[in-house]
Amino acid sequence: MSSSLTSNRNFLTPIGFKLTMDSTKYGNVEYFITSVILPTVNNAEVTTSFRNRQGYMPGDKIMYDTLNVRMLIDEDMNNYNEIFDWLNINSVSAGKLEFCDMILNIMSSKSKVNKQVKFTSAFPVSLNGVEFNTQNGDIEYLQADVTFRFDTMSFIS
Repeated sequence: MSSSLTSNRNFLTPIGFKLTMDSTKYGNVEYFITSVILPTVNNAEVTTSFRNRQGYMPGDKIMYDTLNVRMLIDEDMNNYNEIFDWLNINSVSAGKLEFCDMILNIMSSKSKVNKQVKFTSAFPVSLNGVEFNTQNGDIEYLQADVTFRFDTMSFIS
């Protein structure tokens, strides 16, 4: 009898990741990313009825939530501007669309790439506001949240 129980008993660390994208255009965004939330994946069920009983079957369409990324904002706001410009390029008034494949590299406990998750045809849909505040006693460096939409998500390794 074969077992599918893992032989690797190490736990996944939340700090072992790197999100890569087109570094020629979005190198500053890529460098300053501090967190990534792996999207929720849904397969909406289909309701069936038989002899006055309600049942469920798996649906035929996988739906992905948004990819949420947080980045520290560099002093010159280069990474913030990269996303800001990308949003403007994709606006209806600009007339052209720009997509980018992204790969989330998940590291092992030995800091080697263990898994890769690919997000195809990603583009930003929101860039949160940034609060400048002179009332803060401690310096907390500013961060921005970016929300991306994408077509598919797949494990490539």
